[in-house]
Amino acid sequence: MKNKFWQKSILIVVLAIFLGNSLACTPIYEGRPTAFPTEAATNTIEPSPTYTLTPAPTATLTPTPTLTPTPTIEPSPTATFTPTLIPTQLAGLPVLSDGSRVVDWDYVYVTGKENQEDGTLISLSAMVSFQLMDRGIHSEVINVLGDEVTVFYLRVRHEFNDLVSEVKLVLTGVYGSGLDIRSLPADGSTYISYHARGATDLFEPWKLHQEWSLPVSQREPLFSTMRLADLEDYLRSLPENVILLADHPIILPRDDWNQIYLDMDRLSASAARYSPFFAFNDLNQMTGQTTMATLWQNHLLSGADIPADQHNKMVYSAEYLVFVTP
Repeated sequence: MKNKFWQKSILIVVLAIFLGNSLACTPIYEGRPTAFPTEAATNTIEPSPTYTLTPAPTATLTPTPTLTPTPTIEPSPTATFTPTLIPTQLAGLPVLSDGSRVVDWDYVYVTGKENQEDGTLISLSAMVSFQLMDRGIHSEVINVLGDEVTVFYLRVRHEFNDLVSEVKLVLTGVYGSGLDIRSLPADGSTYISYHARGATDLFEPWKLHQEWSLPVSQREPLFSTMRLADLEDYLRSLPENVILLADHPIILPRDDWNQIYLDMDRLSASAARYSPFFAFNDLNQMTGQTTMATLWQNHLLSGADIPADQHNKMVYSAEYLVFVTP
């Protein structure tokens, strides 16, 4: 009994010593909200980027072709406007009379004539009949007083004492060259005055001239105007038989020459229409009326033939046109 007691006592002492050592080795944590210690954060060392040098691209050498001498290119001339060719279409002759004479391709009517006391001619204007050679408007560039003027004209024919000759009938002119009739500016030089009538109506050329001599505002409704492009459309709409007449001054009083010079210098239409009848020297000084004016004067007043070298080279102008159809 006594031995058992001592054995239990020794065992209790050994256990107590073991527990005491365990408690002594475990630290006491105070003031901690958690049951276990939180490890303090440590700075993580970021890996620094490694800089590697990228080699610069090297230029690839390409072979350079050997230069060979080439001929210098000459500047090409500027293209000029070339009008479309207009087919020939000769007009037929309708029956027409002025009351005393038959109007055909040789018809002329002096609409104005003035003489001095000694018989010297002062002024002359006339209405001349023409046969249309086609139904289009043609153009050419001339130089008038140092300016380029595009002259618009009709190809017509007139009979000079049984000799049928082509005539260039000037309508108007516009400053510049290479102009398209459909793109002209809308100014006075592009408008044409005309009178249209039937062959059965009483034809009185003297009355038409008188009406034309009135102020512009009083010419209507006898005279109308249309642009060149519209006139070309009108020509194409005409019947096969049609007589064309044109009235214009040919010889003008010397007292009017200064004004005519000013008009030709500033108005392209006047420059074109008067250019066949007035001559200028190299200094652009008016020297008088042309041989063309004299040829028309002689033919109209005395029935003179035109010289052989002027056959198909005659020129006339139109202040206004008269179209007569059946």
